[in-house]
Amino acid sequence: MRVLVQLAYGVTAAGVPFCLVLYFTVSSFLFGNPGFSVDKTQHGLRIARIHKKLNPVQVDDLIIEIDRVPYDRVLRGFLLKSANRQNPIVSLASDKVVDTFSLRTIPHTPGSVLSLIWLHLLLITVFISLGLIALLRAPPDKLTRLFFFMLCGFAGSIASTLASQLGLVIPSVTSVSFFALTCCNWLAFGAWAHFACCFPQERDLSRNRPWLPPLFYILPPLLTVTLSLILAGEGSEFLGMLQRLRNMFLPIIIVGAFGKHLVDFYILPPDIVRNQIKFPLAAYWLSFGPYFFLYLLPNLLIDRPLIYFRTAAIAFLILPLAYLFALLRYRLFAVDKLLSKILAYILLIIFFTGLYAAFLLAVKHWFLGKNTLSEELFLLFLVLVIAGFNPALSRVHKAINRYIFGNQLQPASILHAFSNRISTALEISDLVNIVTLEFAEQFGLDKIALVISSGDQVQIYPKKYSSELSGGEDTELIIKQLADNEFILCQIRQNNGHLSKKFATLRQDGWSMAFRLQGSRRINGLLWIGNKKSGRIFNDDNILFLATLSNHIGIALENSLRFTSLSDSKRQQEEMFDQMVQQKKMAALGEMSTVLAHELKNPLAVIRSAAQHLNTTPPPSEIMDEMLAFIIDEVDSLNLTINSLLTHARHRNPTFQPIDLLKTIPALLKKWQLTKDHNPNIQTSYNLPGKIPPLYADISQLGQILLNVIRNSEEAMGESGKLSLSLQEEGEHAIIVISDNGPGIKKIHPEKLFQNFFSTKERGLGLGLSVCRQLVNAHSGTIAIKNGKNCGAKVTLCLPFYPQPSTQPSPAD
Repeated sequence: MRVLVQLAYGVTAAGVPFCLVLYFTVSSFLFGNPGFSVDKTQHGLRIARIHKKLNPVQVDDLIIEIDRVPYDRVLRGFLLKSANRQNPIVSLASDKVVDTFSLRTIPHTPGSVLSLIWLHLLLITVFISLGLIALLRAPPDKLTRLFFFMLCGFAGSIASTLASQLGLVIPSVTSVSFFALTCCNWLAFGAWAHFACCFPQERDLSRNRPWLPPLFYILPPLLTVTLSLILAGEGSEFLGMLQRLRNMFLPIIIVGAFGKHLVDFYILPPDIVRNQIKFPLAAYWLSFGPYFFLYLLPNLLIDRPLIYFRTAAIAFLILPLAYLFALLRYRLFAVDKLLSKILAYILLIIFFTGLYAAFLLAVKHWFLGKNTLSEELFLLFLVLVIAGFNPALSRVHKAINRYIFGNQLQPASILHAFSNRISTALEISDLVNIVTLEFAEQFGLDKIALVISSGDQVQIYPKKYSSELSGGEDTELIIKQLADNEFILCQIRQNNGHLSKKFATLRQDGWSMAFRLQGSRRINGLLWIGNKKSGRIFNDDNILFLATLSNHIGIALENSLRFTSLSDSKRQQEEMFDQMVQQKKMAALGEMSTVLAHELKNPLAVIRSAAQHLNTTPPPSEIMDEMLAFIIDEVDSLNLTINSLLTHARHRNPTFQPIDLLKTIPALLKKWQLTKDHNPNIQTSYNLPGKIPPLYADISQLGQILLNVIRNSEEAMGESGKLSLSLQEEGEHAIIVISDNGPGIKKIHPEKLFQNFFSTKERGLGLGLSVCRQLVNAHSGTIAIKNGKNCGAKVTLCLPFYPQPSTQPSPAD
């Protein structure tokens, strides 16, 4: 039913413009085509345009009489009885000379009529279509009906100018056109003022003022008629003055509507309703700039416009289109972006138009008559314009966004940098500082907060917003609402009454929206965004950018939470490890103390006993020499013990250099045989290959390893025995085997022999083999000990020719 009522209302209101189109079209076929178009002025019909040279007229000539009827009587021709002839006698004023001639016409064809009025028909159709779209798609309220009625009035005004466009200088037709145009203008202006007063609904000035709307429809005709009577009286000049002043109220309506919307913009808070007003505010400049300065003011001041009415009507089309977007709430989050692009295009069009005019002047001045060169320059100019348009558009767009539309988020230029910083922030404190301090400052946000939900705990950063955003239950409800949406606006009503109240409170506290911080499996928190410091509303690019950034923050937050958990686990493990190391140190200290007590106690006892014996009675020289020898031997034993401890404690990194084992091993055995520690009753031998690659090793440490193993083998064999040393190459390793025919290893696991302070000898610290393993490991090698097949023990050294540490030379060296 509502659709039928609206359809009937639309057909009735839209019928008037189409009836006028039909009337003037039929009249053109009846009275013919004079070959020119006219404009109505105060003193006559001005020749505006000549289509065909049928009559002796020039542009700007003024028709002051038709069939001896003065212009003022022509305007009221449909009220008076007057003959309408196809070829009337016309009085033409041109340069203060009046010429009279019989108007010559040719029959109109549908094609000729359409070629003259197609633009008017297009504008009428567009106005009516915009109104119908509003009736069918916008909410069915007073604003929608007023918008449709206003557009029908403007469509009627355009339809009323068809008589002038078709050159119909028949008195009755001219009179109908004049009165229809005047009435349609007044009705359209009244509906326009009424609509501007009520738009937007949040600032409806007619609410509780029922007397205000009638004034919008009464004042324009009343004041215009009154002023015309005052200026022209009731005489012949009255209708001419009325024709001149019929648009007088338009500047007042334009300024009043624009001022009202401007006040609305500054009074309303920065939300969607405020963005509704941005469309018409921008459209007023684009619509009425050409009409006001090039058509209306010249018509009032010099009685002739500088542009055609249809040109002004095309520009005026921008305003209803903007109002329609506002009524339909079309892309309200992208208003600033849309307006900045439009303004950038307009500025560039003006700039390149001026540049082209200057280019033409330069070509005429310098290359007049040089057609080829001029064409080449024109092509060069065209190429430069094409190449420079997009870069210039980008720069102008950025400048408009910065200086006109304030501090807007620029995702393309800044998202990458912040994404890198956020992704590398492992500590939650670092992430909080980047988001709540640097991010808010960079993008001009008055405040921003990070809410972290982990289990039953909710943490809010910065802490000063805890009172505003507190409530674990509210946070969980909001997180549930964000399960299927990336963000939620505080100004949108929720189905949950509790949440609606919460959002209303948050909006009063200055919060605009919340974004979810999505992890791999769950939502780990919320990113609360306050208002812009500039007071502007967020657009769709801003929201898309914030949603993208929130995804990065969500991943970074999950990484930070995992890093915190791993750090806690690592700290606990380190504490446990430190405790274990301390226990091992204490155990090693106790073991070493026991060994040292044993190793130091016996030599000290011998030294004390010898010293006491020498101190009691003067001994013979032989006994004194023997006692002193005991003391020296025991001091040497103590010195050996201390050196063993120092060797174990002071580990030196090996210095690698190439060693020829075929020469080094015989030299080491010969050196050992010359020491006093060697037992001459033990036979030593070696078995070497004919050729082997050089071994990169520390020759000093290698000698220490081999001599320590040989010393242990001879001490284990006792009074006599055999010791052999063999060398062979296996792949990239040199294998050195020291074997003896001693008692071997009995009832002891071989690995235990390499433990610190373990020894099978009566005297000794038990550090020899431990030091050997330490040095072998430094050479990236291995050492192993086991019993021989028949008897004795066998120690195997496996050393790589080229050790792994980075200090060693490569094989190419």
